[in-house]
Amino acid sequence: MEERQQHYRKVSAAAVASLLLGLLSALTFFHWSLVAIPLASAFFCWLAFEKIRETPGELTGRPLAITGAGLGVVFGIMGLGWLLFAHASELPPGYERITYEMLQPDPANKKEIVPQTAVELADKRVFLKGYMYPGRQQVGLREFVLCPAIPDCNFCRIDPKPTEMIQVKLEGDLVTRYTTNLVRIGGYLRVDSTPGQPVPYQMDVDYIR
Repeated sequence: MEERQQHYRKVSAAAVASLLLGLLSALTFFHWSLVAIPLASAFFCWLAFEKIRETPGELTGRPLAITGAGLGVVFGIMGLGWLLFAHASELPPGYERITYEMLQPDPANKKEIVPQTAVELADKRVFLKGYMYPGRQQVGLREFVLCPAIPDCNFCRIDPKPTEMIQVKLEGDLVTRYTTNLVRIGGYLRVDSTPGQPVPYQMDVDYIR
């Protein structure tokens, strides 16, 4: 009786990586930088196909690689769509979106207190996102300082520069409490470029989320 010997083929590590990254691509919904995950899934899918093509008798795993790349494409497109929608819908009507980068002086110009871009934004109704600087008062806040990063984060710079701090004053009956979550504010930006001014930016805020 003739014995049949079945040849064992190892599953490609790149195919497994593609599948795992494809599953992790669901994280794309949470941040723009995580778009790299579905791209990596597609790369490992390609790498798996190349390795299997080079050693067809030793490696297998094409279905895993295809599944991973497919999940990466689906989650990647859906995640990007959600991020674009959230980015567009968070801007209230009548406000101009700005970033902290637009408020920073040129590092090469030591005499510049605030950049021209900030001067041009003065007294305009703007929308900005940031994090509260922690203070003694936790509730019933009518004023607080907004920074681009979480000030009490162990991995972030604790002491922001003056141009990275915005003195926020809530208008009308608005009141809030301290939070470590991202804060979205809208209002009129005030710019004071007087030398020696500790915080050159202030916002009279009529919108906060």
